[in-house]
Amino acid sequence: MRRSFLWLLFFIMGAAGCGVSPTAPVVDPPTAVSRQTDAGQTLSTEPGPLWVLVSGVDEHGLMATPRLTLLAAPDPAAAGQGQVDTGQPAWVDAIRQNGPQGLRRFYHVQLVSGESGWLPDFYIRREAYLYLPDTNLIPLYDQPDGQIVAWLPNVSPVKLLDPTAPDWWRVETADGATSGWVPTEQVKESSEREFLQNAGHDHNTHEHDE
Repeated sequence: MRRSFLWLLFFIMGAAGCGVSPTAPVVDPPTAVSRQTDAGQTLSTEPGPLWVLVSGVDEHGLMATPRLTLLAAPDPAAAGQGQVDTGQPAWVDAIRQNGPQGLRRFYHVQLVSGESGWLPDFYIRREAYLYLPDTNLIPLYDQPDGQIVAWLPNVSPVKLLDPTAPDWWRVETADGATSGWVPTEQVKESSEREFLQNAGHDHNTHEHDE
């Protein structure tokens, strides 16, 4: 009995070390994103990785839904499979087009923390914004806590290049001309002044309800 227990403990520890947990952080996001028909057939692909923020900010740039429900299928009536906080980074591996003329889109995302599911495009932000109070310029660094390589105007739109670390993210200007690292608390979901001043968050992933 003792030997069986030790083998079981060894197996569990070995599995954890190999990263087989269903909520293990993603290491290598896909290098291509599939655009699909309602039936799941691939129409085209776009280069990846495609990192986004899942966001409950509404069309006015203000917080509407602080927690989002990941869906089991690309359908607004599909069952939920957990909730995640707004502002979390995720990569996209598929975009499903359905509805009249294919105008309704759902994104299949996986969060850095491991949760995955479908979200309507309303909850997807391909761009974020850099913001610091009481300043006109925001520095970009060559590495976390490194040397300044560029200065950007406050509330600049950026794309996420590497949002996998808890404290620093690598971002790129919207035109792709400049990239660098910034503290995560400077990355925001909206450019609206009211949001920037009153609805900040730290992008930390919290336990979600089933």
